[in-house]
Amino acid sequence: MLKNEDGMSVVIVFGIMILLGLLAFALVNRTVGERQITTYLVRYEIAFSAAEGGLEKALLELKRDFADNTTPSWADSFINDIRVGPDSIYDTLYNTTSLGDGGYFVELKNVPDGLGGFLADEIWVKSTGIADGGVKRVIEAYVEVENLSPWDNVISAGKGSADAVIKGNALICGSVHVLGEGLTPFDEAIEMSGGAGIRNYYDGMEAALLYRIPPLPTTIFNGEEVQTLEATLRVKHGRVNLSGTGTVGKPDILGNDYKETIDGVYVTDGYGGTAGVGNIYSDNGTESAYDLEDIVQFPRLDDPYTEPKTGTDYSSYQEYLKSIAYVVTDAAELTVLSNITPNSTFTIGDATNYISMDSATLAINGVIYIDNGGDLNMNIAETKKTITYTGKGDILVTGNVNINVNLLTPYSPNSFPTNILGVMTPNNITFNAANINVMGVFLGEDRITVKKQTDFVGSIVSNYLDLQQTPHIYQVPVLATNLSPNMIAGGPVWVIGVRTWRELKG
Repeated sequence: MLKNEDGMSVVIVFGIMILLGLLAFALVNRTVGERQITTYLVRYEIAFSAAEGGLEKALLELKRDFADNTTPSWADSFINDIRVGPDSIYDTLYNTTSLGDGGYFVELKNVPDGLGGFLADEIWVKSTGIADGGVKRVIEAYVEVENLSPWDNVISAGKGSADAVIKGNALICGSVHVLGEGLTPFDEAIEMSGGAGIRNYYDGMEAALLYRIPPLPTTIFNGEEVQTLEATLRVKHGRVNLSGTGTVGKPDILGNDYKETIDGVYVTDGYGGTAGVGNIYSDNGTESAYDLEDIVQFPRLDDPYTEPKTGTDYSSYQEYLKSIAYVVTDAAELTVLSNITPNSTFTIGDATNYISMDSATLAINGVIYIDNGGDLNMNIAETKKTITYTGKGDILVTGNVNINVNLLTPYSPNSFPTNILGVMTPNNITFNAANINVMGVFLGEDRITVKKQTDFVGSIVSNYLDLQQTPHIYQVPVLATNLSPNMIAGGPVWVIGVRTWRELKG
């Protein structure tokens, strides 16, 4: 009997040992499995971080490609001397590059413009992150770049006053950017009524002006090839009030050769007036808030400035201009510039910086600095009301500016902005005369007033704009990269961003 019990004990013990062994094996197997899962998850995250790093590197290279070129484009076959595209398949920007415990490789793909070519400022980026064990994660992003120079708008406005920053019945063709500094959410930033509006095409431009400027770029919209200004409306502070027939954009109409809707509106404090959002026709609706945070600042002549080539510091940009300009202090020269007419004949300046006038043609080069509170006035003479100008140059006026005459580039294709005149003053610029045409870029820090029916081609920048009797104001898209080298805030401000992105599976 005891022998049987001893035999049973051996069986039980052996069974327990087997059970314990199985449990131990299961535990070890589970531990190994969990470790493998943990290792995979760690590598999975490393691969994603590497993919993000590749995307960030690509964004830097794409931005540098724009910043380092006078005619930037992502559709010119090269990104910083690296051969990429242009085509609609992915081309390698970077081969596998180590990054921490992982690595990445980046590919680019151009975006067709629908016209047989590719977009210059939009591109697809695909970044593949790699970790040990062959773990991969792939990010695909749609990237675009934008020039935030104030001169890449038809109107850029600063803080405004007790009244609206932009007020009147102006027809504005192009992008508008209003900072509205100091405005509350209940203050008006823009007030438009009557025939006022913002357009994405050259609405009503005279043929003689249209002949002088480059043709608008085209795009495919709703299946049609259409001209476009790529217009946007941005308002950081203050409301946009629309009444009557005042509109931002127009409804899309099939069959036209221009784009009626504007590309986007970005307004934080909303809309008012009797029409409000009902008169806004934008590709992104009306819900988007201002999207540039504090990237953009109003250009002020009294802001400190450091000359980038020499590193020399100046108390203000105005003082910098004075240091490089021909400075007009002579009383006789000040008198001449206070009343320029088509009959004027004069030469003021030196070999580098000069302004001259003969036979109703004005020549400008470099920088002319009108000192001692002097004014710049351009007036008609008898029946003559046109001054034609050539060259690229800027005039800094310490007093005020009054333009009462046609101010045009020569009558030839693309003469503007091949020729371009810039006028700057910390004070006021007024366009007084009826039915005049003006081409140029103007900074009147305090106020710009357009009193009568003026057709204006170029860009205007001011804290406050008073636009009366339905002037027409037209943007020229290539203007911002064709300014004279000394215009305030003249360099492009390229900002690159990801419009959309997704992770590709498999």
